[in-house]
Amino acid sequence: MRYFTLLLVAFLFFAPLSFGQLTVKFNGELRTRLEVDELDFNANTGFHHYINNRARLGTVISNNDDLEFVFRIIDARVFGQETSVQSNSANLDLNEGYLKIKKGNWEFLLGRQEARYNNARMIGQSDWGNTPITFDGATVRYAGKGYQISAFAFRVADKQLVGDSLDQNLFGVFSEFRLADNLKLNPFVMFDRRVPVENLARLTLGVNLTGSFGPLSHDIDFAYQTGNIKTNKEMDISAFLAAINLEFSFQVQSKAALGAGFAYYSGDKDAADNKYEVFDNSYATKHAYLGDMDYFKVVPASTYNLGITDIYGYYKMALAEWLAGKLSGHLFGSAQPYKLSTGTESNAFGTEIDLAFMAKYNEYLNFNFGAATFLPGDIFKEKKGQDTAFWFYAGFHLNLK
Repeated sequence: MRYFTLLLVAFLFFAPLSFGQLTVKFNGELRTRLEVDELDFNANTGFHHYINNRARLGTVISNNDDLEFVFRIIDARVFGQETSVQSNSANLDLNEGYLKIKKGNWEFLLGRQEARYNNARMIGQSDWGNTPITFDGATVRYAGKGYQISAFAFRVADKQLVGDSLDQNLFGVFSEFRLADNLKLNPFVMFDRRVPVENLARLTLGVNLTGSFGPLSHDIDFAYQTGNIKTNKEMDISAFLAAINLEFSFQVQSKAALGAGFAYYSGDKDAADNKYEVFDNSYATKHAYLGDMDYFKVVPASTYNLGITDIYGYYKMALAEWLAGKLSGHLFGSAQPYKLSTGTESNAFGTEIDLAFMAKYNEYLNFNFGAATFLPGDIFKEKKGQDTAFWFYAGFHLNLK
């Protein structure tokens, strides 16, 4: 970090000499959110109160032509996390820091950057959490008439060991083809590789289809994963994801809309064989999918390798010019059955109900508040607890772009 800071100071000092006339734009963000939860399915433990806080400050330095330097620092913390009121947790980190070069239809990004493709079900910032997902590497984009192609190479982990042992890289190509004014086809491919390659070589092939027909819009995903992975033994990967979201807009002033969808993340049928069949969504945006309470973030770990199905519906509308609300319901099940201690099998994770509101103060400041509850099914009752779980939140988001 010290080395990077020296480079940054040198860049800022010599930039005017290199580019001549520069444009400098600043941006900032402050997000503070109180959360009150009882997520352990045990009513006897009581509620847990905490305040998440995130502050970001950034700048974009441009020569008004083909070069941009994007730099943003972040401080993410829970209020009171230091050992005393005079402690310094040295929590400041680099959120983004990259060079962007534009040449005609081409665009190049080099450095630490956020990445989001399609609906972020495969790759996204996961912005609800205090620390968003960022990647170190390079991205190349080309925009043609009616299509766009992006390719990236990211270093996900670097252990600084001899022979790059345990290092991990992520490569991908995402494309977007506009088939009609209201229809887009977005095929993609990703390759996740760890050193040595016997530890992980996962190829993901997929497609996203979005569009609308009058008041009805759709968002469809399908992806298949193949390759090899080593946990306690070497296994062949064979997993898939299928999801569809349909939304009907009533086309009224309140922007009311009714939506429903289904998502299936495959799970492992037999832990004793040499097949790894649970779909991995490590780089996806969390919270936007699989419920607001975030019980199912990374699918393999949070579903006990069973995979997950999500049948859901929602209704959203503007209650006033400055206030929007959304009510959602999820029925979660495992993709593969779980054998209970009674000897019977079950696929029931549980049912979640989410209620969220956003109040707009002005173009920079929003207030957010909501509540959710989770009624455990057979699997969660055995693995987590018998009681209903609750979660409440209230906060504000200041975004100075």
